[in-house]
Amino acid sequence: MEFFEAVINNLDEAVYLFDKKGRLIFVNKAGEEFFGKSLKEIRHRQFRDLFATSKDIVVLLQKSLREGRSFNCKDLEVELGRVVNVEVNVSPFYLAAALEGALLCLRENLSITTREDYHFDMLLYLIGSVAHEIKNPLSGIKGAAQILKGSARSEEAMECVNMILKEADRLNLVLNSYLTMNRMPVFNELNIHEVIEHALKVMDTAAGEKNIRINKSYDPSLPSLRGDESKLLQVFINLLKNAVEAMEAKDQQEQIPPKQCPGDPFPEGARQHVLSISTRPSNEYMVIYEGGEGLSRREARSKKQRWVVVTVQDTGTGIPRDEVGRIFLPFYTKKAGGSGLGLALSKKIIKDHGGIIKVKSERGCGTTFSIYLPLQVAGEGSS
Repeated sequence: MEFFEAVINNLDEAVYLFDKKGRLIFVNKAGEEFFGKSLKEIRHRQFRDLFATSKDIVVLLQKSLREGRSFNCKDLEVELGRVVNVEVNVSPFYLAAALEGALLCLRENLSITTREDYHFDMLLYLIGSVAHEIKNPLSGIKGAAQILKGSARSEEAMECVNMILKEADRLNLVLNSYLTMNRMPVFNELNIHEVIEHALKVMDTAAGEKNIRINKSYDPSLPSLRGDESKLLQVFINLLKNAVEAMEAKDQQEQIPPKQCPGDPFPEGARQHVLSISTRPSNEYMVIYEGGEGLSRREARSKKQRWVVVTVQDTGTGIPRDEVGRIFLPFYTKKAGGSGLGLALSKKIIKDHGGIIKVKSERGCGTTFSIYLPLQVAGEGSS
C-alpha cells in the first residue's frame, strides 16, 4: 500500500479522491501544493466547498457520482486563489464493483504560461538590442545639432536646431526606459514598507483628485528582504496606478450595476473608492523545485519557501472573468492609450525576484493583486 501511495505522490498531476458523499478522503502531494494546504487541513471537506468558485468542476464531479461516467476537459480555467488553466479528468471510483466515489485529476497547462514568458523575454531582448543600436547614432546627431546651434544665423534655423535637440533628449529618455526594462535586478537589502510608501507618495496626488481613501495595514514584524528597490517600486506604482484608474473608470461606466460585494461594509449602491494595501507573512509555504528544466519532480531538489505577501486591493470596475487570464500578456490592454506592457513587465520583475503575482477580481466589486516575495527558506530536502 505504501508503494502505491508513493507512486501517486510522485505524479505531477494533482489527484483528489472523494467518497460517494462528496467528501475528500485522499489527496497527493501535487494536490496539496495546488491548494497550498495539507490533507490534514482539508480532509472530509466537500468538493462543493473546495471548488466553490470553480462550478464546472463541481458539476463534473456531481455527474460522475450520479451517473458513474468519466469526463475530460482539456482547457478549463479554475480559480484556486489564482486563475489557473488546467486539464481536468474526472472518473468514477469503483471498489468491488460498487461505486464508492469519484477521482479528480488536475494538470496545470504550463505550456501556455511558459510560451508567453519566453515570447516576452525575446521581445525585451529585441527592444533592448534596437534601443542600444539607436542610442549610439543619436549621440552623434545631438552633438552635431549642438555644433550647428553655435553657428545658426537666423531665428528659424535656431528654432529648428532647438527642436532637434529637444526631440533627441526625448528619444534618449525613451531608449533609456527600454534599456532599463532589460536590466536584471540588482539585489540589496530593503524595507518593503519604505518601497510601498514611496509608491504611495508618487500616486498621492492622483488618488486625492479622485477622492480615493487609502487603507494601510502593515505587519511591522516583517524582516528586511533582498530585492531591487527601483524595480519593485516600478511594480507597485503600476499596480497603484491601475487601481486608481479602475475606480475612476467605474464612475464613468453606468452599465455596471451597483451590487453588494462580499465583506463590503458599504450598503448597495453607496460604495466608496477605497484603495487597500497590506503586508503579511504567508500562512502557507510553496515547494520550490530546483535543478534545471526537463527534470521531473522526483529528480529535482526541493525546498520549502515562505513568502512576504503584499496585497493591493481596489473597489473599482473589476476584470471580466474571461479577461483575467490574459491581463499579463504583452500588449494586451483595454485602456485607451495604454501600452499593455505594465502588468507583463510587473510579472517579469516579480518572477526575476523569485516571486509570483496572483490576481482575483469580481466584476463590479474590484480587483486584488497579491505579490509573493521570498521571505526565507524553511528547510531543504530532496523529493
